[in-house]
Amino acid sequence: MLSIDLRGRVALILGGSRGIGAGITRAMCQAGAYTVFTHTGNPKNRGRIDMLVEGIGRDGGSVEENTLDALDPEGTKKLVDNIIGKLKKIDILVCNVGRNLARTVEETTVEDWKKFVDINLSSVYYGVKAVIPHMVERKYGRIILIGSSAVFDGGGGAIDYAAAKAGMTGIMKYLCRVYIKKGINTNIVHPCVIDTDLVRGRYSTEEMWQKLSSQIPVGRVGTPEDIAGMVAYLASLWGDYICGQEILLDGGRTMFNK
Repeated sequence: MLSIDLRGRVALILGGSRGIGAGITRAMCQAGAYTVFTHTGNPKNRGRIDMLVEGIGRDGGSVEENTLDALDPEGTKKLVDNIIGKLKKIDILVCNVGRNLARTVEETTVEDWKKFVDINLSSVYYGVKAVIPHMVERKYGRIILIGSSAVFDGGGGAIDYAAAKAGMTGIMKYLCRVYIKKGINTNIVHPCVIDTDLVRGRYSTEEMWQKLSSQIPVGRVGTPEDIAGMVAYLASLWGDYICGQEILLDGGRTMFNK
């Protein structure tokens, strides 16, 4: 039987406590990886995080949570160094930190631009910068960035969000050019509409939800597990020959909803 086997691997999920991130955290653990995930430390999410950790533990997975300000480069480096000190390596980095607020250009302030580009793009740089030296030393690493279908169609509702997600492409291409021969492979997964709190908030009525679903050729809104499965695949041996790719997971909506 074919399976995704990440036993013996150590994964760091930046932004792994809810929505797509929680799905990725669970998938990594289910595949056997020792998984460390970060969250903001917001007290209102404490119950959700406890449920995630307890559920993974009941299923036999190995998981660890850490509070992290994703815009703190020193804090990110300290977390990575602590993981290396304890577990000796980080095999997989998933950059899933992000935030979006739909609004027009006219409504977007300069401060908004800086804040949202920072959280959606600079957080990726801080994570990559922290893990790269350790991956280079071991001559192995899998980096997976979580982008957005906005890079193809300008969706997402905000100029800063679309721009920041598009910036991930430059990061990925640079990493592949410089580090692929050093054993470090990077790819991007671009979700479209996924059943998360964010999307549920924007499509809050049953009528709106049904209309959204009708726009997706496969006939349903995506789930965090749809994204998590691809991330786990890319992190596994099955993904070893996939390099520098932007993989659109959208149920056909971006290209075929005509």
